Amino acid sequence: MLRAGLPLLLIGLLAGCGMIPPEPKTDAAKSVFTLYNVVFAMGVAVFLGVEGFIVYSVFRYRRRDDRLPPQTHGNTLVEIIWTAIPTVIVLILFILSISTLATVEAKSDPSQEGVSIEVDGFQWQWQFRYQDGDQNPDNDVSVIGDQANPPVMVVPVGEPIRLTLVSRDVIHSFFVPQFLIKRDLIPEPEGQDVNHLEFVVSEPGTYGGQCAEFCGDFHAKMTFSVQGVSRADYETWLADAKAGRTPQPSAQPGGQQLELTAANIAFDKTELRAKANQPITLKFTNTEAVPHNVVIIDASNKQLFKTDDLTGPNASGEFNVPALPAGEYTFFCSFHPTQMVGKLIIE
Repeated sequence: MLRAGLPLLLIGLLAGCGMIPPEPKTDAAKSVFTLYNVVFAMGVAVFLGVEGFIVYSVFRYRRRDDRLPPQTHGNTLVEIIWTAIPTVIVLILFILSISTLATVEAKSDPSQEGVSIEVDGFQWQWQFRYQDGDQNPDNDVSVIGDQANPPVMVVPVGEPIRLTLVSRDVIHSFFVPQFLIKRDLIPEPEGQDVNHLEFVVSEPGTYGGQCAEFCGDFHAKMTFSVQGVSRADYETWLADAKAGRTPQPSAQPGGQQLELTAANIAFDKTELRAKANQPITLKFTNTEAVPHNVVIIDASNKQLFKTDDLTGPNASGEFNVPALPAGEYTFFCSFHPTQMVGKLIIE
């Protein structure tokens, strides 16, 4: 029993760890997380109760001969108990589930400040169209991704984010694990209503998302992230986007962090290293009152990446460098290409 029991206990613990949901990062997710914990606790109680009675019966009523034990035909009290207990459990779960569903489906007052975004899923990427409050489509801002550079949805924290979910082709599903909810994007006929989703991000951060409905060959590449920022940072990002400047909010979750500083017409590092086929966050700081940037080229001198031009003192930004295959690359400042140059080694 010991040899069999310990591996089973270990498997159970590992399986339980894999089932624990991520820390909730929206108001509705906190309600879902609470409901999950209640259901899990009740499941554990039922499991222990049932298994406990089975183990007790195995040892208490075991026999070493073929004689039948005394037979009991019906017990009203026992039947009432084993009917009442599941009924109470189901009733409690029903009430909690309805309450949680009401929280998830709750809609804010349309007059309340927030952000409206049309989420367009297509094979195999996403487009986020920020709908301007004046209802003028010309003022809308679109963020569209590709497999090398998944899009980032920048939103202010503490405010309602109202999503309209549309699909151009097949069914997709908008899913952010830390929001603890997913919602399908269904290619509805013209004139039919589509799905909507509203949430409030509770704290700043970058939260990875993905399509959670198998949608074709490159379904696994259909990723994105949601970045929660302050209202002031959001306004700055939106103004940059409307002005045609490429906003660089953050790298994708799980990316690598590299730092580079420009001072005295030189980079503080002449060699950077990163892992192959993984996105990179490059934090670039310019301490001088002259413009600098960072350009990355391959062995054939093809430009693969370029930061915004930064003019200091102490100008800084974080930039998304796409995942690169293993090899040796060159980075330099296009304003001072002979003085400010170094190697990027991807291993």
